[in-house]
Amino acid sequence: MKVVVVGGGGRENAIALSAVSSNNSVYSISHNNNPGLIGISKKHYKINENDKEAVLNVAKKIYPDLVLIGPEDPLSNGVSDILISQKFNVFAPSSKAAKLETSKSFLREFMKYHKIDGNVESYSFTNFDDLKNLVLNLDYEFVLKPDGLTGGKGVLVQGFHFNSKEDGLSIARKLFENGVNKLLVERKLIGEEFSLQALVYNDKIIFLPIVQDYKRAGENDTGPNTGGMGSISFSESGLPFIPENHVEKAKAIMRKLVELMHNEGTPYFGPIYGQFMSTKDGPKLIEVNARFGDPEAINVLDLMDDSIADVAIKLMEGGLPTLNIKNQINVVRYIVPIGYGTDPMPSKLKVDEYYLRKKGLRILYASVDKKGDYLRQTRSRSLALLARGNSLSEIIPKFEGIEKGISGKYYYRKDIGTFESIEKKTSFMNSLLKN
Repeated sequence: MKVVVVGGGGRENAIALSAVSSNNSVYSISHNNNPGLIGISKKHYKINENDKEAVLNVAKKIYPDLVLIGPEDPLSNGVSDILISQKFNVFAPSSKAAKLETSKSFLREFMKYHKIDGNVESYSFTNFDDLKNLVLNLDYEFVLKPDGLTGGKGVLVQGFHFNSKEDGLSIARKLFENGVNKLLVERKLIGEEFSLQALVYNDKIIFLPIVQDYKRAGENDTGPNTGGMGSISFSESGLPFIPENHVEKAKAIMRKLVELMHNEGTPYFGPIYGQFMSTKDGPKLIEVNARFGDPEAINVLDLMDDSIADVAIKLMEGGLPTLNIKNQINVVRYIVPIGYGTDPMPSKLKVDEYYLRKKGLRILYASVDKKGDYLRQTRSRSLALLARGNSLSEIIPKFEGIEKGISGKYYYRKDIGTFESIEKKTSFMNSLLKN
């Protein structure tokens, strides 16, 4: 089977590795020379993956059996639409269905209209004065969210990114002045986040193990939000600090969303994930993403024994395949440029793959360009290191001494997936739920 993978990050490297695992031929399309994609692709096309006409032209040369789209930007730019209109098998949502992600206000209004559980108190504004009038009368801490795509970096939380109403209003004013068309003000939630990903075709949905993404740039969850510094999954046993009944309620919320989209004439195809907060009042849906998460896709695809391409085709043919999931734990840590999250300073890296693999790490390349023996960093994440095992005590030592395998200037969080991190989260949630 010929499979086209669109996108050039760590998530797309993971998608391509899963697709090729059952002897499919992978063709990749991305703006960068991602060595992970190039190494496993029958052919790599270096073009702008957001250019729908250029992607269509490549698809017409290959005539693939399946197209898998990784990032959100190609969806919002109509890449899936034009491919679907030309009768290609695309396991990704239309731009209309992707509105669940591309418009946060649409999601909130859809949930409110249909009385779907897990919604968050939310108000949307297109001008500063109306927003100011609401904020000055709030009796709780709040969150600011631009309505459109922000790459996981747009949410601004009182107590983290600003301390007072006045500070928040100053930020909101600047966002409007800088061209943001719509801002949401939402009630701040207290709890632990988790990502629930699934594979969807029409009203069929297959859930994957939950994952937690470490969003903040600094250790101990400090600093600005990023696209994700790493992630953990305990397979189908779930995360130790997230109650099992919260996961089941989250699944019911996602299932309801998919069913209603289908019933209202906007069927959903492809990967989807809900970002949830486990709170004292149950799980709350922070946002929906019309794709796999990054880095969360790396965790779940590594745990799946099935090829994502084969599962997608079975779903599209009307089946409901049962997934084979490894009963293990895995941890992802991203290597990023110095200053990532605020003012990244790209550098050059040299990677000793043999050394890292010997330590038990899997390497997935992200937003880098291969130049001879070196990798040229961009302002985004560079490469993901993945370790899997039967326990954290087996996994964590695999990350020790990685400096011998990666030379250059870079940063990564050393606390992702550690015993101390897990215990801290568990203790916090136990205290929150008791109170």
